This record gives sequence, C-alpha cells and structure tokens, in this order.
Amino acid sequence: MLLSSIDGRIPVLQVATPVPAGQKVLAADLQTAEVAADSGVGLIPESQEDQVVGHIAAVPLVAGDLMTRNKVGASAVFPPAGQAVAPAELKAGAFPAELKAGDQVAVQINAQDQGSPQVSQAPADPLKNAMMATVVSVKDAQQTGSVDVSLLTDEASAARIGQAGSNPVSVIVLAPGSAGGS
Repeated sequence: MLLSSIDGRIPVLQVATPVPAGQKVLAADLQTAEVAADSGVGLIPESQEDQVVGHIAAVPLVAGDLMTRNKVGASAVFPPAGQAVAPAELKAGAFPAELKAGDQVAVQINAQDQGSPQVSQAPADPLKNAMMATVVSVKDAQQTGSVDVSLLTDEASAARIGQAGSNPVSVIVLAPGSAGGS
C-alpha cells in the first residue's frame, strides 16, 4: 500500500542514472520523487527499494523515469517482440542539441544531395513519411558534431534505418505523448 503525505504526493523510486537493459540495478541508480498518482499506475514506493536494487533492468532505464515493476526482472526482454534497435549516425544539424535517451522522435531518411540545387515545396505534413522511434542511447561519433544513436522502433522501420547507408538521417524530437502526426 502506498502511503501518501498531506498533499497527496507519495515517495516513489525514480531512475537517477541510465541503466542499459540486462544490467543489474544499483542503489546509486535510483532516487526518490514525490508524485501524486493513482495506485493503479504501478509505481514502486521508496519503501520497496529492495524489490528493484540487485534486479536486472528488463528494458533500458532512462534518467527521470519513474520505476514500475515491469521495468525490472530476472532477465532483459529487450527489444520487445515486434520491435528492433537500429543504429544511425546523425550529422551535425540533423538533430537537436538536447537529444537524449528516452526521447520520442520522428526519423527521416533524406535523399543524398547530388550537387544540383533543387527547389521543392514543403510537404503538407512533414511527418507523413517519418518513422516513429524512441532513442535508446546517444554517443559522440568519430566525426566532430555528429552522434551515433540507437533507435527502438518497429522491425520494418529498423530495417529501413539500417539500410540508409550514406543517405543522411535526421530526427525531430516529439512532445511527450505525441502521436507524431499519425
């Protein structure tokens, strides 16, 4: 049972530092957050930290996420059935500087510039052909200003992203809960 304070907020476990799927969760990876939430949400109270520490992250844990029981277990179940993780190198200017693990993004594969200037009209819905994904990790790439990202998305989109080759890939960070124009 969750105990609430006078203002209705309860102390629950929150991810303090990212933990990759398959790694053991340490006490240092967690912090406490005071939230107002229905008990049906499944948040883990601070008093039950022992149910998380020492267990395996079943999915990548992103800093700021609130802990629920389905995020830890005896083994990792990542990526989930029907999904895959695709790598992509994002060149400078093709991603927001604030890009981080956990962001929901729209992914575009852009045609390689052939050197001839083209004038094109902006599509009515710029996200129409975009693939929706969740950023799993972001690391500096060998090329200055670029980053290597891992993107969790459906299997078909992961295959398309993986086959982008030398075509530039760009991402747009979506607002939390956004359907990405779909």
